[in-house]
Amino acid sequence: MVSTELNTDVLVVGAGMAGLMAAGELQQAGRSVRVLDKGRGVGGRLASRRIDGVTFDHGAQCLTTRDPRLAVGPWRDRLGDVLVAWRPGSTVEDRDRCRWRGKPSMSAVAKHLARGLEVHLETVVTGLRRDGDRWSATTASGTTFSARAVVLTPPVPQSLALLDAGGVAIAPELRSRLTAIEYDRCLAVMALLDGPSRVPPPGGVAPTSGPIAWITDNLLKGISSEPAVTLHATPGFSAEHWDRDRQESGRILLDAGAEWLGGGVRTFQVHGWRYSQPRVLDPDRCRVVDASGSIILAGDAFGCGGAEGAALSGLAAAESVLQA
Repeated sequence: MVSTELNTDVLVVGAGMAGLMAAGELQQAGRSVRVLDKGRGVGGRLASRRIDGVTFDHGAQCLTTRDPRLAVGPWRDRLGDVLVAWRPGSTVEDRDRCRWRGKPSMSAVAKHLARGLEVHLETVVTGLRRDGDRWSATTASGTTFSARAVVLTPPVPQSLALLDAGGVAIAPELRSRLTAIEYDRCLAVMALLDGPSRVPPPGGVAPTSGPIAWITDNLLKGISSEPAVTLHATPGFSAEHWDRDRQESGRILLDAGAEWLGGGVRTFQVHGWRYSQPRVLDPDRCRVVDASGSIILAGDAFGCGGAEGAALSGLAAAESVLQA
């Protein structure tokens, strides 16, 4: 294995919403940026999957833009027609939210944000250490990335483990705040149906009881060519069934959602999101770890949470790097 070193101004770890937002802002400000992600594609929980030629959104189902920085201006213009209005909800408050789906699917949002960025996929960061006035990140492939600043956007427990492995000192008060952040797990079922579902237009419903937190009809939503639903289990059900047989858990969820499914199920798959969404948030939009301000934690666990919170956190992290 040949070891190489690549230099850049800022290294962003994680190509989800927060990482891509931070990288885009920094590059627009004239910084050289590299984005590293362990996955095969960008987006994180802005995720879509194809089963038998049919498309499912199985991670984040939509974006809200309650904050004016996202509702109008350069960021909104940058996404253009990748976003399409989609406003399911059972209450007036739900329907009045400015909600968007990705076109043709949620993963398209991440792919659009990644345009023009240098993204290294299937790149696992194994070490992060201080090297003079720079940071060195080593990867499983033997490549070392050297940067003046690092933005870490994985789930906080993973970021802390990376910092601890590199011997990066974290103030006790800050460590207490970061370790207080907790995440819910989520089991997601993607099911192809024999016929139309009973989910009302525009294709999203939140059951008021039982093990299902949300059901999306991907056909009504506009991303699928055939009847296909995504079911998200509640945090309680997901935690209880996390280590059990996924097919068995999927069948339980499909049985629980029978009144919404209509006809029979042709086939289904189950995906587990270990860090589905933060249950305990840090109130700040990002957190500076070291005294020099050169290593920053960001993501959906900071600020208001969700995909919108991740976007705002990425913007805040970029601003913090530029100020430092």
